[in-house]
Amino acid sequence: MRIATYLLAFYLSLASAFAFAEDVAYLLTAASKGDYETVNAMLASGVNPNTKDQDGITSLMYAARKDEDRIVRLLLEKGAEVNTVDNGGWTALMFAAKRNHIATINTLLQYGADPKIRDESGWSAFGMAATAGHSEAVKLMLEHGVDANAKSDDGKTPLMYAANEGDLNTVKVLIAHKADTSARDRRGVTALMYAARKGNVDVTEYLIKQAGVDPDIEDKLEWTALTWAVKKEQLETAKILIENGADINHRDSEDTPLIQLAVDTESEDLVKLLISKKVNLKARDQYGLTAYVYALKKGNAEIVKLIKDAGGRY
Repeated sequence: MRIATYLLAFYLSLASAFAFAEDVAYLLTAASKGDYETVNAMLASGVNPNTKDQDGITSLMYAARKDEDRIVRLLLEKGAEVNTVDNGGWTALMFAAKRNHIATINTLLQYGADPKIRDESGWSAFGMAATAGHSEAVKLMLEHGVDANAKSDDGKTPLMYAANEGDLNTVKVLIAHKADTSARDRRGVTALMYAARKGNVDVTEYLIKQAGVDPDIEDKLEWTALTWAVKKEQLETAKILIENGADINHRDSEDTPLIQLAVDTESEDLVKLLISKKVNLKARDQYGLTAYVYALKKGNAEIVKLIKDAGGRY
């Protein structure tokens, strides 16, 4: 008799577990598909709005990922926890921010979503939006108190990420909200340097002309934005920097003149640009070598001729 009772209890428990699993699956599916009536009915019947699937994803996250704002609002009104994280540390706001779902982002923020929470990789919803070029989402989160100068684990600010991606709209939004244009990452690299080395002309020009960034700020290697542009063979950003006063005779931490660095890249266009701006061809590196010697060592006949014709010598 006792065994029969135990078996009955076990089967009832098993049936209850299956019923619970089905409820979870139905709620998550309905939220993901935007089925408002089903979600509303299930919540009214007592289904927990904070139940998760095996990956820790809640119905709120499913709805946020699909931009089902009406369901997001319903779930929050019925007790869904806005800052719950899944197994990877993602929140509903991260799912919405990654996909630039503005209406959903706005609703989540209104209900207290924290854009500063970081996932297991160190990314926040704010960082995701800034990196992906979602300027309106960035603006919304800034208006909800996010620090425009919050740094990632490697010391990068959202402005650096936006400058690196060439995202002028996000750059403008961040600067309008007091982003520090002189901030540096762990290597001393600034937003202007990120823009210059990637060839992002519009951002480079905006940072210098509109934001007033000094083009000759140096990183820890004593590289300037122009050094980065030359090293990465970014002719157009190099032109912008030079037109706005960047020092064409700058030397890095190893006392190497910029023209020697340009010759090393074997970019004829960069060498022509520097020569046209009257770069000092007599400058020597720490070993006493001129740009002409660099060109000879590279064996680039065209650059050798360019430098020689411009007055460069041993």
